[in-house]
Amino acid sequence: MKGVVAAGDERTAKAGLWALEHGGNAYDAVVGALFAAHLAEPALTSPAGGGFILSSDARGQSEFYDFFVDVPSADGVEQKDFFPIEVDFGSAVQVFHVGHASIAVPGIVRGLIDIHSEKGRLPLADVLQPAIDLARSGFHLSPFQAYTLRLLEPIYRSGEASRALYLRDNRLVNESDLFTNPEYGDFISELGRQGGELFYSGEVAELIDAINRVNGGLLRREHLQGYRTNRAEPIRFAFKEYEVITSPPPSLGGFLLRFTFNLLSGRLNETEWGSLTHIGHLAEAMCITQKFRKEGLGRYFAKDNGSCSDPDAATLARYADLYGKAINRLGNTTHISITDADGNAVSCTSSNGEGAGVIIPGTGVMLNNMLGEEDLNPNGFFQWPAGIRLPSMMAPTIILKNGAPHLVLGSSGSNRIRSAILQTVINMLCFDQSIEQAVQNQRVHFENDVIYLEPGFHEDVVAAVEREWTAVLFAEKNLFFGGVHAVTGDLQGAADRRRDGFVATTG
Repeated sequence: MKGVVAAGDERTAKAGLWALEHGGNAYDAVVGALFAAHLAEPALTSPAGGGFILSSDARGQSEFYDFFVDVPSADGVEQKDFFPIEVDFGSAVQVFHVGHASIAVPGIVRGLIDIHSEKGRLPLADVLQPAIDLARSGFHLSPFQAYTLRLLEPIYRSGEASRALYLRDNRLVNESDLFTNPEYGDFISELGRQGGELFYSGEVAELIDAINRVNGGLLRREHLQGYRTNRAEPIRFAFKEYEVITSPPPSLGGFLLRFTFNLLSGRLNETEWGSLTHIGHLAEAMCITQKFRKEGLGRYFAKDNGSCSDPDAATLARYADLYGKAINRLGNTTHISITDADGNAVSCTSSNGEGAGVIIPGTGVMLNNMLGEEDLNPNGFFQWPAGIRLPSMMAPTIILKNGAPHLVLGSSGSNRIRSAILQTVINMLCFDQSIEQAVQNQRVHFENDVIYLEPGFHEDVVAAVEREWTAVLFAEKNLFFGGVHAVTGDLQGAADRRRDGFVATTG
């Protein structure tokens, strides 16, 4: 089937393309692509992490699959294996917490198995074959993926099994090494035969339970057995003549993205891209959204179950009236966007946090450290009720035109996810840019009263921005500003060069 895949790595995209070329659809392709991403983008995603898929078809029927991580119970665990690791980003040092007690209940395997069984065409074993072959034959990491591993090197050195997998002669594997992970190939090969029960109640579940019981972890087999993919109605709203659909709670990314779009509605008419007016509107909208997140979001987000209610019209109006008056640097996520000739569209964002430094024995799979992410635990570590699905800023998004997929996108980048998606959509829908221009053009980001700018804006605009706000000017385009991978309904694609993205299309 004809189609296009935009992803964070060439191997990821080509694994999805393989499914399309062998008679599969966009749903087969996203499953194959993400299982390959776990190899090719190991610092960003894992079968033992979590994520979201937003899908739509030619009839405009849309579904949201939530397979982000759950919080396990800490009952009976007195000595938790939970410790800080410092990561040096050059401009700053950031602390992450890892160890067995940082591991939340993984959801990716369940989510991908579910979407494949409901919507895929090819046998699961066939869809997984490119990733199996890649794991066994080996490949060279891209420079960007090698860089992400170097950033997180203290985590990869923290466990014996992770050292065995990712170190060569006591140095971290890099782009010059042939990287293999045959145990991962064996694991997903068996997954293709047994299905998700292998991971959630079978042999792998028993291994996860065992290593956590003896090492101060919280995760148990019963937590895995109780995990389910949640399905929810996506958030929908109008923007210009388009319909935007995006992730609902407990992902807060889509909720806040809609808030920002509402603030910008009608304000960019007759505005020139890159002008001070354009940049000013973006900065103020981001500033007010952040203000709402800090001051007002708590009234709409239910801590006990992760649900969100909509702000009323008066609240929206009050924050809109502020117009004119008014950081995790890496963001360990990755994104895949796919469309096919049948009109199917899939937007998938996933993450493993930074990784817990813990490998599931015999699988080559690193477990997540979501319970050690400060961004996901704003009230302190181990404060969420057991069983809740953690909130996230991930926001897979699809733009519909006349009910059919027009633009499919998402981004990595922690708090920059929303600003990267926002600017890409606005570039296309308001400034009539091509998908390539919209993804690659320079970006801004506003956070904590500071505006960050990539190079390329006119010097007069930059000078005016510096007079108005505290500004940080980057010398070159930077992964800090996210990584948008996008495709269109007419099978065009663009992948963010900030993060070595790659587009694969059928012939």
